[in-house]
Amino acid sequence: MFPAFFTVALATLVGAYFIYSPQVLASCGANLTAASLSVANLKYMLQGNYFTISPDAQPFLHYWSLSVEEQFYMFFPVLLYFVYLKANRYKTIILSWLCGTSLIACIALTHIEPAWAFFLLPTRAWELLAGSILAVIGGHYSPSGNRWKVLWASLSLIGMVVIAISLFVIGETAFPGYLAVFPVLGTICCIGPNNGPIGFSERLLSWKPMVLIGRMSYSLYLWHWPVFSLVDYRFYLSSSSDRIGLKVALSLAATVACFFLVETPGRVFLNHPSRRRIAFAFLGCALLFCIPLGIIVRRTNYVNADIEDIRDGGLVFNESGKKGAMVLMGDSNGSMYAKMFKQTAYELDLRLNVISVAGEDALPQTSGHQPQLWIDSLAVVKREKPDVLVLVCDWQAKLRGDNRRLEIAVNELRQSARHLILITQPPALPELASRESMRNGSRPPFREDPVKRAWRIEANSLVKNASADNVIVIDIERLFTSDDGMVRVDDNAGNQFYDDSNHLSDIGAHIVKRQVLSAIEDRMRF
Repeated sequence: MFPAFFTVALATLVGAYFIYSPQVLASCGANLTAASLSVANLKYMLQGNYFTISPDAQPFLHYWSLSVEEQFYMFFPVLLYFVYLKANRYKTIILSWLCGTSLIACIALTHIEPAWAFFLLPTRAWELLAGSILAVIGGHYSPSGNRWKVLWASLSLIGMVVIAISLFVIGETAFPGYLAVFPVLGTICCIGPNNGPIGFSERLLSWKPMVLIGRMSYSLYLWHWPVFSLVDYRFYLSSSSDRIGLKVALSLAATVACFFLVETPGRVFLNHPSRRRIAFAFLGCALLFCIPLGIIVRRTNYVNADIEDIRDGGLVFNESGKKGAMVLMGDSNGSMYAKMFKQTAYELDLRLNVISVAGEDALPQTSGHQPQLWIDSLAVVKREKPDVLVLVCDWQAKLRGDNRRLEIAVNELRQSARHLILITQPPALPELASRESMRNGSRPPFREDPVKRAWRIEANSLVKNASADNVIVIDIERLFTSDDGMVRVDDNAGNQFYDDSNHLSDIGAHIVKRQVLSAIEDRMRF
């Protein structure tokens, strides 16, 4: 299993690199690390909904299921051994009780905390426990009587029908919940009658091509989603038929190569009893390689501080910079520039502290309790006294209803920084300009939603009005809008300027880099 996983992970990272997608690479790093640690499901819970968060930019998204499976394999043998020693007569009852409890929790949490129900082992264990119960009781039952034999033989066929119906009927809403019961029951019916007469479904599934597909299914599972993601991400303007053809061809080629060149020889070699130590050593080495690799890829392509680290200065780059110090402060709109500022810091030989934190509030309140990020960030700025302080926020969200927040922040920060740079907010990407919409047929030009545009212009006006002697405002409006007011979504080579509706991609951030360098080099000679 792990040799195949390792091969797919490495090949996907290479594929993401060649299509030059920092968003995909960052996701690869996070997902690869999490999957390697078998806690991938918690990482995906923190990222957002499985079905809505840019699936074409997360080629390792499906590894959450491997995480659940591996966790079950760690806990279940210990539980089963304990039951065998203490209550072997009641093992079926105990397993059934655990299965029922997990199912009830799954149904309840699907409506309360759907992400928990989808990703966590306690709410998905019942599906694996159903197979465990079947393994315990399946070998003890043999049908007697012609009527029961006919019914028993029909179970597997009924199961296949239920699975087929589930495939076309069950959608993404309210899943898993009670809807997951149907495919699980169908699967039980398919594999349950192992002592009954051979029927149509058994003969079909025993057909050599079907057996080969089953044997290759693990490699296919590993490969299909990375291929689908990278193809959809890179060729979002291509027709559906072209993309489907490319996906099928690449998935089949990768599956066949992985199965025959990696999985099969790896299984034959590593599963031999005399080579167990080599197998465990290989696993350990692969983990030691994958986990640091994932962390490096993630941190290289998505630079974002944790709020707990701000007091210590956040993320520090080019610590030995000799020509001054620079601090990047803000929320996710600040972090979307962090990689660009990191490169700028090395180019200009500046020390850089990144204290921008996605999803947090970096501005002060006009009254009452102050956000912790503002308190800690201000302390860092006062301690570092940077030559360049860059403040970038979601101005539209942070300043609506309380315009004085920016004024207070600027007055406080400019006292401790030699120069303060504010960057205005880019146009919001219209829904029709998403990659998914363009795959479905929408095409430029795209116009920003009038309401969002009015709010953004109002917020950007407040930012531009904050310009002063040592406060420089970089207005990026013209960089991402055409002369007729349309939003620019990519360049002539198809490189996208946005990661999502509100955040620039690495390509988009580098367009802003020219103005940043100009502001630093021309007006701040140190």
